[in-house]
Amino acid sequence: MIQVSSIFLASSLLAIARIDPEPENRSPMTAMPGRFGVLFGGASQESGENNFNWEQLTLQGGFGLRKPINDELKLFYGVNYRFTRINEGEGSSGADLSHLHDLIVPFSLVYDSSNSPWSFFAQVSGQIATDFNDMSSDDFDYSARLGTQYKFSDTFSLNFGAARVRNFGDAMVLPALGCIWQPTNDWSFTILGPRITLSHQLSDRLIIRGGGFPTGGLWNVEDNTGNAVDYGFASYNAGLGIDFKLRRGIWLTAWAGANFANELRAEKNGNTIFEEDLDNGFFSYLGINLYEW
Repeated sequence: MIQVSSIFLASSLLAIARIDPEPENRSPMTAMPGRFGVLFGGASQESGENNFNWEQLTLQGGFGLRKPINDELKLFYGVNYRFTRINEGEGSSGADLSHLHDLIVPFSLVYDSSNSPWSFFAQVSGQIATDFNDMSSDDFDYSARLGTQYKFSDTFSLNFGAARVRNFGDAMVLPALGCIWQPTNDWSFTILGPRITLSHQLSDRLIIRGGGFPTGGLWNVEDNTGNAVDYGFASYNAGLGIDFKLRRGIWLTAWAGANFANELRAEKNGNTIFEEDLDNGFFSYLGINLYEW
């Protein structure tokens, strides 16, 4: 799903949040080597006077060292890009939000021993979030994640940790709790922070899913008066999705459903200067998941 980028909370590389259709095609450590897709969302002002819509295009790539540090310790890195367009309709928050960019470079360190039920994960990501007008130090930031996983059995594991994230229209430190439960080969239930997924594999080529995941971002934008302002957008999506196998290692994914808890706000020097709550709306997502390069 989008978020990309990312888009994962602590220990998400350890916790495989899905029924894995082709486990032999990739390292069990990585969530996936590539994810490419676009999300469309729409809502309206609570007064119903304004149509508000957005799109997010995500290009995400993950890589591992050709030679791991050792059998238990591995390093992964990635390059993620996200383009966001927000159309406020007839309303205006005081800035052009039609070309918002995120460039994220994550580095992840994973410790996983076959002799222990414990695994550990740490990640630091440098990020540029901007409209590329009048670049300054305010356009640069970071996110960090630290977590662990305890595997109770082959079918159930528990994950917990903490993360500094920028995915909810603000920069904040959150606890990260979750679990993975796969009672049968074709059913899987996962909770990874705010991401919840129930998956059922109907065949070797088709998986259906239900669940929810957040989207949004935080960008330093030049407003109509020429001042640098932090604009944050947050939304939560809940719906149904499918994964369809196109060929070995390449799957088409599609989701549709409702969004809620939609909010757009602007802050300057820590003070809120604009805030807009939106009604519930609808979203759709179409993308490609690439499980091997």
